[in-house]
Amino acid sequence: MIWWHRSEWVKMRYISLFSGIGGLEGSKNSPDAVCEIDPWCQKVLSRKFSKAELYPDVRTATPPPVEVVAGGWPCQDISAAGLRKGLAGERSGLFFKMLELASDVGAHTIIAENVPNLLKIEGGRAFRLVVTALQQAGFTSVAWRTLNAREFALPQNRNRIFLVASKFRELAASLHRPVNQGAVISLTRASGFYWTAGLQGICYSEGYVPALKIGSSIGVPSPPALYYDDMVRKASADECLSVQGFPLDQFVDIPDKAKFAMAGNAVALPVGTFVMDGVFEAKNPDYITTDLFPTEGIPRDGVDFGSGTLAVSNKQSELSANLGSFIDRSINEPLSGRAARGLLSRLERSGKPCPKDLLKKLRDLSITPNLLEEASALRSSS
Repeated sequence: MIWWHRSEWVKMRYISLFSGIGGLEGSKNSPDAVCEIDPWCQKVLSRKFSKAELYPDVRTATPPPVEVVAGGWPCQDISAAGLRKGLAGERSGLFFKMLELASDVGAHTIIAENVPNLLKIEGGRAFRLVVTALQQAGFTSVAWRTLNAREFALPQNRNRIFLVASKFRELAASLHRPVNQGAVISLTRASGFYWTAGLQGICYSEGYVPALKIGSSIGVPSPPALYYDDMVRKASADECLSVQGFPLDQFVDIPDKAKFAMAGNAVALPVGTFVMDGVFEAKNPDYITTDLFPTEGIPRDGVDFGSGTLAVSNKQSELSANLGSFIDRSINEPLSGRAARGLLSRLERSGKPCPKDLLKKLRDLSITPNLLEEASALRSSS
């Protein structure tokens, strides 16, 4: 017998693992404990959740008993851009530590997040291993869903897979309730693209930016570029946090390099809150009993309630294109000539498409001296 009623708020205690700067958090329920290894992220978490116990390492954490454990475990070994070692990788294998901790604290529900490639790596075997491990640990009802930040009024094309595994079918099913945000479109034209790309395409996006990255392979921040009002420049650290849905007052005194990494790692705040609140509100979508159907592969949206994989036919919400509302127009430092020349060279070699007006602007930047570049050159020669 389930001990709550649908649409009634339930005061569940929870802990957050691999917390980053938050994101996978309830709108009303605050965590009893957070766990994060990065010192700058710890500073942000201490501001946001001042009453929560803070653990620096999931491998040594001893959190209190709670009902829910939440965490976006590391994706570096799973992502398409990463090493693709799957769950055998040192970082992404920390999923099993999260599962162990959830059992130790007596949780009835696990809420998790990762990259969509988790559904595909090793031909789907890694994902099936995740589901099997959850069910064998007692979290018998497992639901997963791919959600895009653009479904939540954010101008970032960020798809992530969310899982809710619970001892209660109703809580797992809450993940598949409708998203009722509605699309937001900016009147001001603005686009985003990867200025460090070119050989595989720049992901030029009208009205939004492509998914934020953690950084480059050499440890340098690699935010997307913005193109608006005849301006081409890199997105600022604060703009990256904004398109993830975070209020900027939580990041005072945090250096930009750290903020870029935080934004690239984070769960988009309104998306994570939607997932978490579904559990805390015990929202059980009535239609899930009728919108299930068998599938041979692993669907982007699905459930396994103990008798095999079933697909869920969720309708994707309209996608927002409101980048113009997130741009700080006081920033007037254009993309450097060196960066423009590098991008043009990669585009020429790859033959990948680029809008004509942006291509012309990049060519102008490539031959126009940049005052900052000239100052740097003077300092180097003196």
